[in-house]
Amino acid sequence: MDESARTAPAALEIAERLDRLARQELDEVERFIGSVPPIECAVLLIEACRCLDHMHVVQMLSAKEEGKLSVHDFDIIVRGWNMLFGLMQRKGEGEFNGVPLRESVPELRQALMGMLHFAGRYVLLNRTAEMVRHGMVAATTIGDEIELKLSDRTLSDHFHDQVDHGKFAELNAKALSGYKAIATDASTMQHLRDVMGKLTFPWRTPQGVMVGYSADPEIDAYFLDAVTQNTLQWRDDAGIHPRAELGGCSGGLLTTVVHLLMSFHTKHIMFVEEAIKLHPGINQHMSLTIWKTRSDLITSLVTATAASEEEVSVALDLITVRADDAAYFLTEQAPGIPLVIELCNGYLLTPVSGVFRNPFNAIRMLRESTSVAIRNAFREHREEWMAEDLYALFEGPRFQRVPSQTKLRRDGQVVTDIDAAIFDNATGELVLFQLKWQDFTSSSVRTQRSKAKNFSDQVQGWAGKVVPWINQFGVAGLCRALKIKPSDSTEPRVVRLIAIGRSNARFRSYGYNTAGNMLVLPWPQFARLRLVIGPGLDFFELLTQAVISENAVPVERKPLPYVLERHGLRVTFRDIWSGFESDDGDAGATAVGQLR
Repeated sequence: MDESARTAPAALEIAERLDRLARQELDEVERFIGSVPPIECAVLLIEACRCLDHMHVVQMLSAKEEGKLSVHDFDIIVRGWNMLFGLMQRKGEGEFNGVPLRESVPELRQALMGMLHFAGRYVLLNRTAEMVRHGMVAATTIGDEIELKLSDRTLSDHFHDQVDHGKFAELNAKALSGYKAIATDASTMQHLRDVMGKLTFPWRTPQGVMVGYSADPEIDAYFLDAVTQNTLQWRDDAGIHPRAELGGCSGGLLTTVVHLLMSFHTKHIMFVEEAIKLHPGINQHMSLTIWKTRSDLITSLVTATAASEEEVSVALDLITVRADDAAYFLTEQAPGIPLVIELCNGYLLTPVSGVFRNPFNAIRMLRESTSVAIRNAFREHREEWMAEDLYALFEGPRFQRVPSQTKLRRDGQVVTDIDAAIFDNATGELVLFQLKWQDFTSSSVRTQRSKAKNFSDQVQGWAGKVVPWINQFGVAGLCRALKIKPSDSTEPRVVRLIAIGRSNARFRSYGYNTAGNMLVLPWPQFARLRLVIGPGLDFFELLTQAVISENAVPVERKPLPYVLERHGLRVTFRDIWSGFESDDGDAGATAVGQLR
């Protein structure tokens, strides 16, 4: 650990100044919420959802740059959601008694967007202060000016992880594209839009004109298919196994219900988009964010799933966020925009912006925070699941795969476990795997560092036990323990140790390295390289070379500076946001810490 970077008095002093500035931003939000009667918090909550929904649709779907926010402001506003939502829910708990239908007007939207930005600045400054304390962000100051930039240590691996996740998602999308072909050619899409437009009509109320539309089974089926890839990928990313028992419903049913809700939300966005082209005077903000009764939604879900009402009710309860969840949102900074929010008993708000990021992560994190049983249920099948995914990449007679976890013993006592093992009959290599599935979805620097340390300690501890065991009992003893039989009855010529982290495995940015007696890499990088290298004669040797080579080359990026002037301080974020290009040349932008 680079203690000097973390404990330097100058760095600690700057971190304190950032914390004080963050507290001033949060004070503004709390004063605003404090000035509103509790019963009016429902109005603010609905309007905040309208703002987020409209902002996401414009930012993520519009082909025009007009109306879009900068990368920085969009990220800040999204990060402000948890805090503002938690404050509104906490104050309004028990006060909501129905759904107040108010017209969405520019003045109120501007006020709510401002509060989201205030809350987002609090999160940004608070989190950056922690990163300064731990040497992840370098800080300098002259008078009332503070300059912040990523430390060399952070640059060594952080963006590699983000690029790997992006490349892996692209590969998965290609693999899943065969699940069911979705017509996306221009003529088909235009026909779909034309049909949807004809089904829309203006829904006039005293508070404004919204969108109504008729049902069409063909359109329902189209959007259900359209969100299948994301649903499956996001479920896997969140680590929710179909067989997980979640207190009355399975992980499979939870996935199905989320799948349906995502299709409902996506379809609704498209209907609104087509309606505003045809019907003048429609209020887009009001139309995107809609409410429904819980009983009506359950009826729709039961019909679509063929599951029992009781099971669907349990699944919907896991997904739905309520006022008593406020404490979680006030402490967790990773943005979690719910698919369903309970306004009051029996009435639900359904923000469409929940479909633009992984809803399974938000569901899992929230429920794990309140139930040890649910947390254990989510984790129960993960080792088996990860081993199955690993072995699926090495099928065929060339490879011997150890079917289950193996315990290495000494004098009758378990020394350590081998999570998975593969013997390559073609090269004579025996590869031992340590598989770690840790969730790095929290935005808490402290939580991330704790998990990074645990990962580093555990994989190094594993290697520190395996190597002496092999030295004592020999490679032949290892083969007997694993029940592997080389075809020519000779010992494996090479024994390799590989530790794989399901989401992340590079933690130098947090101050932790792993020893050089094993290869350590994240699953997205491993799976991608398996497909890229292909069935070469010496895959694991080529894998090792590729990992070392990739990790040594910095990710090319373009810093996106941002200046914040507040309360007499000028804070310059030199490269907390960076833009970079994917392999196909598409430019992208990301905020440091966004993925973990």
